[in-house]
Amino acid sequence: MQGKALRFAVVCGLMVGASVGAACGGDDDDGGGTTGGGSTGGGEADLVASGTAWDPTTVTVTAGGDSITIINEDGISHTFTLDDGSIDEPLAGGATVTVDVDISEDAPFHCEIHPSMTGTLTVG
Repeated sequence: MQGKALRFAVVCGLMVGASVGAACGGDDDDGGGTTGGGSTGGGEADLVASGTAWDPTTVTVTAGGDSITIINEDGISHTFTLDDGSIDEPLAGGATVTVDVDISEDAPFHCEIHPSMTGTLTVG
């Protein structure tokens, strides 16, 4: 029963955060449709780990420095790891993290624990 209560609290918190962000935030839409955009703020995720897959698999960031918000919707751990090793962020089950990214060219990423989880940060 505690697991259900915790999931309910997390979902409610995310919904409140999204509502506040929508009411108070500016237009963060990058016009990318299926790709994420860096610095969305307002509790929105740029990248979601769910079912041992990334959604979306391509996230657009700004050259020279940006941040992305990553939500792990799974009850298992993942990592957000750039293939070159410059970022290796652990993601506990249910965690939300913000990662600072400073790249000048497209960079592939993966999960160290689940090698099938791959994607690409693109510089836009």
